[in-house]
Formats: sequence, structure tokens, C-alpha cells
Amino acid sequence: MENREFEVLTGEPETGRWYSVPVEGAVSSDGSLWRGIVKKGASDNLIVFFIGGGLSVDSFSAARPHHRPDSEGNGFYSPYLSEGSFEEEKRLTREGITADDPSNPFHDWSVIMPAYTTGDLDIGTSEREYTDLEGRRRTVFYHGYTNYIAFLEKAIGILGRSFSDLIVGGYSAGGFSAALLFDDTVSRLDISGARCVLVDSSLFLLDWRRVLADEWDAPEHIRQLSKTDDLSYDGIKHVSDKYGGKVRIVYCCSVRDYALSQVQVYYDGLLPDMPTEATPDAADRFQKRLREAVCRIEKNIPCASVYLWDNLAVEKGHITRHTGSNNDVFLRKMGNEISLCDCVVNALKGKTGVWGKEYLEREY
Repeated sequence: MENREFEVLTGEPETGRWYSVPVEGAVSSDGSLWRGIVKKGASDNLIVFFIGGGLSVDSFSAARPHHRPDSEGNGFYSPYLSEGSFEEEKRLTREGITADDPSNPFHDWSVIMPAYTTGDLDIGTSEREYTDLEGRRRTVFYHGYTNYIAFLEKAIGILGRSFSDLIVGGYSAGGFSAALLFDDTVSRLDISGARCVLVDSSLFLLDWRRVLADEWDAPEHIRQLSKTDDLSYDGIKHVSDKYGGKVRIVYCCSVRDYALSQVQVYYDGLLPDMPTEATPDAADRFQKRLREAVCRIEKNIPCASVYLWDNLAVEKGHITRHTGSNNDVFLRKMGNEISLCDCVVNALKGKTGVWGKEYLEREY
């Protein structure tokens, strides 16, 4: 499906305008067209922002993507550029850290934004066969890493490689990508100012070593980052160990995240399929794991800020909304002294802190 919103760049980019950037040979997980989008900002700063869209970690989940006729909106990952993909990208020009709204302090930054339709956290290089629900043999293309690196090089050719401040961020699946691909990104850029990694709502616990090696065939330097069952922690711990206080980290999440609670049930082996909704029990387990993750970060990653919030999505079980950097949550204080946006601004200035930790101790 062709993107009817973002014009394909054919010449020099206009400042403040968004463009679609196709990449020769780049494909989504179903083999269809893949591409990224870019914006040339008026400032000399850059955001590299990774989009969410689920995971395919085995043949079972590969056979159950979003957009199936029987999925009713429920599935493990986004397999191609759909109307939903385009709507999400358009929304990101209006809300969150990449919004063009002048109330957003990052509105005039340049943006590099890869599509996310590979189900592999943008780190895959493999192709795997699976059987779809109609019994047909299919191939899933885990080309996220291949796509991203080629797109990044092309985007640098458009926007340049020299910038002052840099944010490498992402939400949901994209938060993992931001941490795991920071090295690959910053090594291709010339950054003279502050650098920050933003990981938003990215907490899944599973056998990541198996997935990175056997399913996605992630590059060896990325596989080596996986030390625990918490891959986003492993990613930001590596950034902290390698760069120290020279790179600031912001880790954020809602306290009983709907989407993360829902999918973790499958990864835990408690159900043979993804549940159709998040349950109070699943949210309880997620809150406990988020508490443990935050404690690890506070203890082991001194250059990290933590921002937590309570934003109700489902009243039964008090289950909270998924993600904050890509929507209206970003500029709101969410019951804290500052907003998530303020937290990121502070991080770029070298100021760290923890906000909303009291939510982790509440009983819902």
C-alpha cells in the first residue's frame, strides 16, 4: 500500500516538512514495501524515533499478526504498511515528542523515523518459514536491522550527519530499538552536544537470547547485549556502562500498562494465545515486575531518570494506558511535579531524577 500522506522526497527537503524515504530492497515482514520518514528541522538538533508495533518471537506469533480478518484488532505485530501505520505516523506529527506543535520544545528538531513493520525490534536480519492459519507455508522477513541501517544512511545523506543535541528514543517495541541501536546510530553521526536515550513502555520478560539468535538472527554485537530476561534494561545498562554520564537515559512507563500486561501472559506461558484483553491479575504481575525493573535501574544505572504515571485505560483492575512519548501524555504532568517532556529536557541538561515511584507501591 502506498503512503498517501508523506510525499516522496525527490530533491532538497524543505524545512519543517515531512517526507517519505523509500529504501531499495527494504521489505516489511510480509515482503511488501518498507520505508521511513524524515523531517528537516529549523534547529541543529536531531531526534531518531522508533515506532511501536508488537513482536513476532516464534512461528506461532508470526502466524498471528495484526490486520488478519479474524483478529478483531488483536495480534502480535504489524506485518506491513497499513492504513493504521499511516494514521500513527500522521498522529506523530501532531502529538508527542515529534509533534510540530510549538508547545513542544522539540518541534523544530530534525527527525529520522523508520517504519516498524518487521516485528523484530528493528534488529533482525533473517527470514523464517511458518504455517499461517489457513495451512499455507509463508515466509516472515525479519529485516529490521538491514532496513534501518540502509535507511539511516540515506537519511543522513538528506539531513547531514552533524548535529548539536541528539535524542534516540522510541515507544513500546521502539523503546527496545532505541537502546539496542544507540551504538549503531551515534557511530554514524557527529554529535557535538548532549545525547539522550528515551525508552518508553518497553518491558517484556522472556528468553531473549533464543529470540535474538534463533528467530531474528540479530547481529552479534546486539546479541551480546542480552544478559537477562529484561532486554530493555540490558540495552540501557550497556549505554550506561559504555558512555557513562556522557549519555543520559530516560526510562518511562505507566504503572499497570495495558498492552504490556496483556502480551506478557503469552510470554509467561499462562495462555496458549495472546489474551483478548488485559486482566487485573496480569496488571498486578506487570506492576510487580516494573517495580523490580525500576529498582535495578536506580541501583545500577546512575545516569538514568525514571518517569512513571497512572493514567487509567480500563477501570476494572485499574489498568493504565500504554506509552507516553507519542501522545498527549508527553506534555502533561500526570500527577507528578513535572511532565515527561520536562524530564527529557532535564536529562539533556544533565539533570536526573525519579518521578512517580509512589505509584508502584499502591494497591489497586
